[in-house]
Amino acid sequence: MPTGLQQEIRGHVFERGAPGFETAAHVFDPRFDHVLPDAVARPVDGADVRDAIRFCTGKGIGVRARSGGHSYAGYSTAAHGVVLDLRKLNTITLDAHAGTATVGAGVQLIDLYSRLAQSGVTVPGGSCPSVGIAGVTLGGGFGLAARHLGLTIDSLRAVTIVTADGTLRSVDGQSDPDLLWALKGGGGGNFGVVTEFTFATHPIPASSTFFKVSWPWSSAGAAIEAWQSWAPPANEKITATLHVESAGPDLYTTGQYLGSSSDVPGLVAPLMTVEGASLPVNAEHSYMDIQLLLAGCEGRTLAWCHTSGAAPGGQMPREIFQAKSDYVLTPLPAAGRSAMIAGAEAAGSGAFLCDAYGGAIARVNADQTAFVHRRPLFCIQYYSGVAATGWVQQAWTKMRPFVSGGAYQNYIDPDLQGWEQAYYGANLARLKQTRTRVDPDHYFNFPQAIGR
Repeated sequence: MPTGLQQEIRGHVFERGAPGFETAAHVFDPRFDHVLPDAVARPVDGADVRDAIRFCTGKGIGVRARSGGHSYAGYSTAAHGVVLDLRKLNTITLDAHAGTATVGAGVQLIDLYSRLAQSGVTVPGGSCPSVGIAGVTLGGGFGLAARHLGLTIDSLRAVTIVTADGTLRSVDGQSDPDLLWALKGGGGGNFGVVTEFTFATHPIPASSTFFKVSWPWSSAGAAIEAWQSWAPPANEKITATLHVESAGPDLYTTGQYLGSSSDVPGLVAPLMTVEGASLPVNAEHSYMDIQLLLAGCEGRTLAWCHTSGAAPGGQMPREIFQAKSDYVLTPLPAAGRSAMIAGAEAAGSGAFLCDAYGGAIARVNADQTAFVHRRPLFCIQYYSGVAATGWVQQAWTKMRPFVSGGAYQNYIDPDLQGWEQAYYGANLARLKQTRTRVDPDHYFNFPQAIGR
């Protein structure tokens, strides 16, 4: 037990068995409720994180950091050691002159979007409202503004990080460009605990539109072909996701267009040539209202749009989910489209979620950041909201002949063989060198830590 940690930090330490411990220990996915650390510490600032890490390294106690607690494999908790819950590191400071926002590592995405929108700016990120900024950023950061504004890491300018030697470091392109490079997609938990991020901000578009194009299942093959031909090279203000779902089965694409709804019918015209196509949703809102809609919080308060039990007023339920991922480098042939259709029709419950890349994502070279997946046409996420893995596994298996072998590290997959190469590709060797330099004893560890 980490007895004595409370005397070393100002934030509260929940020790195992103490009041509030289990609630503090739980992450977003109830599948991991049985995985309980020895203590959960809630540091109040970067200095507190530094002091906690100094204490734990001195005692030989393992540490996991948690921002939002959404790790797909439950790696933001552990069966022993100390979880550093960063929720108190939730400040957001704008510098209008520099065009930057400095963001605490515990900030959740919906709060970031809301605060920045008040000043007419944004930073691209994901759509799940309670995901923490640290996790989404360190793994790359795809979202529905990515084809126009880039991944989250493409706006990252500097971080503050506590490394295993107990140093609170400021890292930017001058002080340690190699470590900043590694943190741009090298995954959370590998190099230290980031306490603060500084991002370049982007003006909010004057108008934003959420749209949906649907097709009958009988047109599935033609619809998949039309979508993959259209979405990756589409107008860069559109980022779209194709949904091929077992329920129904059902087939549609949703997207965010950073412009007027009056443009959408013309922009999606190639999709409408498929037999039975319709445009049931073409809704223009403010940019912030679109983020609430994407988060599943349309018409709700900001407080409501937080996980129940994790924030005051939060009403969004915790969720069981499982997933795997792939990248598609060349258009799926007819056999690949048929495999996707057969996967959706198989027994069980799940969906193929295909996220279009291209645009600003592809304008960054694969070696310019640690995030190597710059050239795919799209990413497939095999997603299921049930505990059983059968549907996800069969869908992933059916697609083996048609995918690149790469996988998205933010959809971290505990069952993936060859995961280092799949996540990091040609950037792996440099990441290992940086890991050895920054954390030579591999103090920060988890089952898919780089160089483990």
